[in-house]
Amino acid sequence: MEAALESGTPFGRYRLLDLLGRGGMGEVWRAFDTVTERVVALKVLPTEFADDVVFQERFRREAKSAAGLDEPHVVPIYDFGEIDGRLFVTMRLIKGRDLQGILSEGRMDPGRAVRIIDQVASALHAAHQVNLVHRDVKPSNILVCDDDFAYLIDFGIARAAGQSSLTGTAHVIGTWAYLAPERITADQTDARADIYALACVLYECLTGSQPFPGNSLEQQMGGHLSLPPPRPSERRPDVPAQLDAVIAKGMAKRPDDRYTTTRELARAATAAATGPVTIPNPPAPTAAGHFAHTRSTWQPQYGHVNHAAPPSGPSSVGPAQYRPMPYGQPPSAPQQSPMPPPSGPADLNQYRPMFYGAPPPAPKQSRKGPLIALASIGTAVVVVGGVVALVLSNSDDEGAGPHPGPTASANPNTGPFTGTFTAELGPAALSSGTPAQDADAGAFSESWRLRSACSDANCVATAASGGRYPAKDVVFDKVGAGWLAVTTSRRKCGNRDNDEAWNVISVQPQAEGAMTGEYTQATTNGCFLKRSVTFTRTADTDTTLLPDPASLPRRVVSPAGGLHGRYESTTIYANGDKWVDQLGVRTDCLRTGDRCVSAFLDTKNDTDQVFVFANGTWTRNTEFDSTCSLGGTAHVTSTASLQIPQPAEDPIPKLAGHGYADLAPGSKCRSQAYDESFTRTGD
Repeated sequence: MEAALESGTPFGRYRLLDLLGRGGMGEVWRAFDTVTERVVALKVLPTEFADDVVFQERFRREAKSAAGLDEPHVVPIYDFGEIDGRLFVTMRLIKGRDLQGILSEGRMDPGRAVRIIDQVASALHAAHQVNLVHRDVKPSNILVCDDDFAYLIDFGIARAAGQSSLTGTAHVIGTWAYLAPERITADQTDARADIYALACVLYECLTGSQPFPGNSLEQQMGGHLSLPPPRPSERRPDVPAQLDAVIAKGMAKRPDDRYTTTRELARAATAAATGPVTIPNPPAPTAAGHFAHTRSTWQPQYGHVNHAAPPSGPSSVGPAQYRPMPYGQPPSAPQQSPMPPPSGPADLNQYRPMFYGAPPPAPKQSRKGPLIALASIGTAVVVVGGVVALVLSNSDDEGAGPHPGPTASANPNTGPFTGTFTAELGPAALSSGTPAQDADAGAFSESWRLRSACSDANCVATAASGGRYPAKDVVFDKVGAGWLAVTTSRRKCGNRDNDEAWNVISVQPQAEGAMTGEYTQATTNGCFLKRSVTFTRTADTDTTLLPDPASLPRRVVSPAGGLHGRYESTTIYANGDKWVDQLGVRTDCLRTGDRCVSAFLDTKNDTDQVFVFANGTWTRNTEFDSTCSLGGTAHVTSTASLQIPQPAEDPIPKLAGHGYADLAPGSKCRSQAYDESFTRTGD
């Protein structure tokens, strides 16, 4: 028998940190990938099943199923294979909780329930489009982040519809509380079984109870086979009665009587939760039902994601007014914003210029006070095969006070970017260069320590920031003639208190010895700022206090770096509305190359669209409050995904994908799907 895995021991290229839990499909470990230098969730086949061919086949299928889906609501898979005769799969650690844990604290309000179900429906729809059935849709396999972004996980028992089953007739796989009748009687499974299970999950979200509760297998089987679908409004009078019909159709005994797709079920649930909406036919396009994107409730220095053309009139000096989101009749012609003049040809072998627009003025003085963005302590949750695990994020020391002052060191201060430096960051500005108005937007300076080394034309510098910068430990890479550092942190942005922020420093050496350039911060929810930055060497530093840069792996070049220059953005909504923008984009990647940020900027209107790249796909996930032209307000959540073209190109000529703008219940305007594309027009 093979020895059990233990904390602190190596497992191939991974170092096991701690066991997060065990489930029916394996053990889940928090592990360190020594090649990419990141912490991952590592799932391995249990020792007792090492010789079980059937179990191993299911394990392989889980990894292949999840890795093959390009959908933002499926947890990204990093790697899978076999080490020392044991199967494994690594995936991203996700902040959040599983839906089962959330429901253990009480039911959800109908609006929140249908929003989560809609996201799971999108993940299932993507799987069904490639003839893949999940077969185990249940609350413990749905992970919900702090901002209610949902993931469908554990494709361990998924199989292609029609593929021969790996189970005997006495071993039906799936949780009984959510099992479709045809799976009990004959283990016949297609996409309609997932639709049934999703309707069961919706019922539980609405009521806090499973559809056919019971302590015995017979009770649950009998309910699915014989009892009519339960009515959520009978258990919870505040649930709209229209949702009774949604549950009845989704849980119909005959598969042919159910919704044809999970998307259809989600749309029906959304409509039922919001109530019937009649959108009038306006006499002119200007009276159409749509959302006006305003920043009146936003921190004024940050631009927000925008899906359509800006207003035709001139922008105000204060926060820009956003063009309407097209949820009514289309306008007579798409609005277009003029393309700003190019800043000069881009040299693909050099570090590309930072975002378009005039840079903010150089810093004149330093000010005290917290930086705009400070990461907060979060909880990473991995849920695989019914296993729930909590892991604290590594941001507990961010926002600490300044490091002790540097002293002269006997260690030689060699390398092109080594020593104690004063980092001066200028006043925060929007992408256009308009000064930000926030109280913390002023210039500041702090002391940094850096240690650099070069070998084979590869230069790396490790750094410790002074306390106000949102990342404490920073790594610079020499890219072309300049130095680049990309880190992530957390900060408040609009409706999100803990949004992911991408911090980028790009500097060039100057004749007098200083390093000058720009610092930018873009968050996934569409907040953006930039500052000028200057590093001036003031003394030697004790290099033993910093990691040896020569020990770090080389920077990995991501194919996402090919997304740069100027692009025409085209968004076409399901109702025919079409909007066109002219945008500039710049892509920056973590030095591991596995994740990148691409910010499409309209500097004229200080708006941006922020996409995060991972596993060959760019995704956008934003939310905001807005007004409806038909009256009232609504909370909008917009998600979109764009797959990288194959083969990879630099520059990328075109990206295309799909998205969905989801409106919270209660609005007179309605949710819509949309197609989105970005076509390159120049450098």
